[in-house]
Amino acid sequence: YTHSLLAHVERPSRSQGRMVSQRHRRRSSLAVLASCVVASASLIGDVVTLGEEEAFELRRAGREAFLIYLASLGCQECLAFAEGSLDEAPIGISSQIFGCADVDALLPSLHWIYESARRQAHGNLPGILVDGGANVGRATSRWIAAFGDTFGRRVVANATHAPCIICAGADATSGGGAAGVAAAPPTVAVVAVEPSASNFALLQKHALESGWTYEGYLGVNAALGNQTGEAMLAFSEDFAIDEVATLLFKPTDERPRQRVRVLTLDDVVRAGLEAIPGLPQALPPTVFLLKLDIEGMEPAVLRSLLTSEAQVKFVTFEYSSGIWRESLDVVIADLHAGGYFCFLITPDRLLPVSPPFWDVLYNMPVWSNLFCGREDDPDLSAVVQLHAGVVGLWPMLPRTYLEGYAKDHMDELTFAGARKLCTDLGSECAGITCACSSGDGTCGRPPSPPAGPCTVRSGWGGARSSPSGEVTFMRDPEASEL
Repeated sequence: YTHSLLAHVERPSRSQGRMVSQRHRRRSSLAVLASCVVASASLIGDVVTLGEEEAFELRRAGREAFLIYLASLGCQECLAFAEGSLDEAPIGISSQIFGCADVDALLPSLHWIYESARRQAHGNLPGILVDGGANVGRATSRWIAAFGDTFGRRVVANATHAPCIICAGADATSGGGAAGVAAAPPTVAVVAVEPSASNFALLQKHALESGWTYEGYLGVNAALGNQTGEAMLAFSEDFAIDEVATLLFKPTDERPRQRVRVLTLDDVVRAGLEAIPGLPQALPPTVFLLKLDIEGMEPAVLRSLLTSEAQVKFVTFEYSSGIWRESLDVVIADLHAGGYFCFLITPDRLLPVSPPFWDVLYNMPVWSNLFCGREDDPDLSAVVQLHAGVVGLWPMLPRTYLEGYAKDHMDELTFAGARKLCTDLGSECAGITCACSSGDGTCGRPPSPPAGPCTVRSGWGGARSSPSGEVTFMRDPEASEL
């Protein structure tokens, strides 16, 4: 299987390469997006103007990248699905690699975007964060720790400690000291929404113990939905933490019920703006990040974003084939029609699933998490690049290769020589692929061993997993601007 798929994608060795047509050389955004290793700021704009043939090529490249990724995780039989047309997912994959790879994996990348926007806005928040289906507060806790400074605010609130502090808070360089921090607006504001009474009690307990209110925090005991009202929640009395309480229970479900409030996203945002002091009352209100883990209600709330007063920058949600009452592809298509582009979250990359990349194979993970952003937002591209580690000049991608030799240059060169030639070739060269003697695929960055020999590559289809431990360095200038 491995051999047949690698033959299909025509992976070049260091001594022979693939001829890439001029049409394929439109790679500044297409190939980069297909691999989801790098994304340029204009990637979505190109996608919406694609012709049928180009869309097919991108869908094919996306399928190959996904299957090679699955094979690298141990699913060698998945490679058999590279060819042909499929009406449904041939197998189901249940793995924590997809199920547990949620928004936490993206926090370092999102923190960079958040802090950059906050500084540019002179300390004003780029939006509130909404934890839909907060459970007992794991995500909320991580967000407040990543974006806020509860420790510093707690210390300066101590009358004994405060006079001793000169540099305090997230904006310590402003020189306001303890008094400045005490009077400053929050550096993060989170509204955590949880319908289960027992879960909500634990959520509030954790909020008190961890001092979340020293920043901006509001807990709301309700369910998220697309309409305001009430509903019955099926819950489990025997669970100390109930992760499967749901509004969408079956008639045969014998669990007890509790009546809960149902709020829309706009209801929740208004409650946060009213309850958390120091937030700008901007209209329309902005949600920097919305997380949805609401046991089957995700599709209804996701569609409500298209008519919501609140402007949602990023949204992440859990998909579970055993709980959802509709297919993932329909929801992805509706979001795309509303201007959102979505990715499947993995621990080390984001895989594009919105049209034209959608493929029935993305239904194979029966439990997964997805991340979406506005397709006209360059910060979405930045998150993709940051999560993949494609940052700075000549970013390194361990254990990857680029397909096709650039302008038919097949000579093996030194690391420095290959970089120079690639730079001279300009847009014809996506980067360089080098041999690497390191077991973890990291070479060319001290103290790792040097990379080489290297060849210049055109890179159609983007960076791919290398079975021989090669290392790739991307030339693309749009990927290097960060």
